[in-house]
Amino acid sequence: MKTALLDRSNEYLISRREYFTLFAAIVAAIAILFNNDAPQIDALRGLAVDRLAMLQEKLSWFARLTQSAEEMSALRQRATQLMLENSQLREAYLENFRLRRLLEYRERAPLQFRSARVLFAERSRTPNTVIIDLGARQGMRVNMPVVTPEGLAGKIYKVNERTSLVQLMLDRNFSVSARSQGGRVLGIVSWSDTRGLEMTGVPRNAVIKAGDMVVTSDYSALYPPGLRIGKVIAPSLEKGEPFMRIPLEPAVRFDRLEELFVITTPAESFQVTVADSTSGD
Repeated sequence: MKTALLDRSNEYLISRREYFTLFAAIVAAIAILFNNDAPQIDALRGLAVDRLAMLQEKLSWFARLTQSAEEMSALRQRATQLMLENSQLREAYLENFRLRRLLEYRERAPLQFRSARVLFAERSRTPNTVIIDLGARQGMRVNMPVVTPEGLAGKIYKVNERTSLVQLMLDRNFSVSARSQGGRVLGIVSWSDTRGLEMTGVPRNAVIKAGDMVVTSDYSALYPPGLRIGKVIAPSLEKGEPFMRIPLEPAVRFDRLEELFVITTPAESFQVTVADSTSGD
């Protein structure tokens, strides 16, 4: 009886060996496609991601009929708009306080953005990225800032025809000019695989304390000022080191990224225009 079962199993495997061989070849091809950084393979990978995104978009359309996705998207867009407006209002208040004594004023252009859906996450790769459903056709460009309603999430790293790769702030090659929102202490925020998100380059005598919010600074060439980055946990002084160690709690929940927002306002619009009251204009 046992021998008969084995014989039937062998016959089944032999009769379908072409299918098993085809399946193994497809798995090997996919493995090669996603683990090779050659330019030709990279181009094929971008094309494959685009087509897979199109397929997933068509399949998910039916699922979204039973959900309130549009309502949730509208709420997230509204929350992001409020976050951006709040950042600008906060910055405007602080600037007005400082500049009132100088008889100058500043004007900023309103920030525009587009919503994007997260298709895939590539957290185990370098760079640490997610793929969104906006690409060159939708006007995406490299280095565009990407945010959530909570704050800065990353930037556009690579643009395909229909999709884009977003480099997250959790990538060790990502860095951004930052400052504490209250004390105006400047530094650089980056990610360390061993220490997490931290602010570096802050002198030992700087005034910064736990709970202070750290935001993007006015000196960034890519990001508008005032975007929340993270909250100071507990600054510390290392013996013999000229700078403080400032760990941060990220403002964005990176384990819950479903929808992102790409700021499409040109970076040059972030620059501040100062009107000199003595010019006579």
